[in-house]
Amino acid sequence: MNGRTDDAYRTAVGPSWASLASADPRTVASFYRAVLGWAVTEGSGRLIASVAGTPVADISGLTAADGTAGWLIHFDVDDLDTALTAVSEADGALLPPAVGGSAATAVVSDPNGTRFALRAPAAPRRERPAHGTPAWGELITDDVETSAAFYREAFGWELTEASGPLGRREWRTLGRPFSGLLPRPPAMPAETPAYWDVYFAVDDIETAAKIAAAHDGTRLMPPTPVGIGTIAVFLDPAGAVFTLLQPAGQEAVA
Repeated sequence: MNGRTDDAYRTAVGPSWASLASADPRTVASFYRAVLGWAVTEGSGRLIASVAGTPVADISGLTAADGTAGWLIHFDVDDLDTALTAVSEADGALLPPAVGGSAATAVVSDPNGTRFALRAPAAPRRERPAHGTPAWGELITDDVETSAAFYREAFGWELTEASGPLGRREWRTLGRPFSGLLPRPPAMPAETPAYWDVYFAVDDIETAAKIAAAHDGTRLMPPTPVGIGTIAVFLDPAGAVFTLLQPAGQEAVA
């Protein structure tokens, strides 16, 4: 597999949006408002989260298609129809639309069954993620080789060599890292399916982690330095996993 190189197949650098399916949308909306500083409004049967007036995420109730509570990462594509054809040709699958979905968004899965979404962007991305915005994604998988082959063939993504004790890798496009891959870590329960984790940027990881814990978040990993910055992993009050990220080189905001 040689991978796609033409613009029609290319994804933008970094996740652009995130959708949460939750058993308790209003409670978790209040939680993320406290942790990430979101402004939350209602629209089209879901809650819309915004940062500085720009929508960045949505929250809706669980449906049969969602299965369990969790975040769904979205990546921008230059042309949605062409990207969906590429997914099918690389042995991925097109899934039923999420609640509040639109003609500009499609939910798909890779050959390992890991769900994610593709989105035709309405506006250019920020060069540097602001506090509360999706900043990174990490595919946690049991099958690195199949994952590497699929995303390279469908979108032209390249995967770096493994590094560190857990064997983390980075996805790159146009020479720039935008997300990561982590082989299933030993501490992750075997019954937990592979998934795309969503990282949200924060100005101060220690403060954000304390706020998350104080608002009934469950800490899975304390603030820990990794290659891209300092991260902390949590479950929200309804059981959805997410990660906070203070990017490398960013001083904490007092």
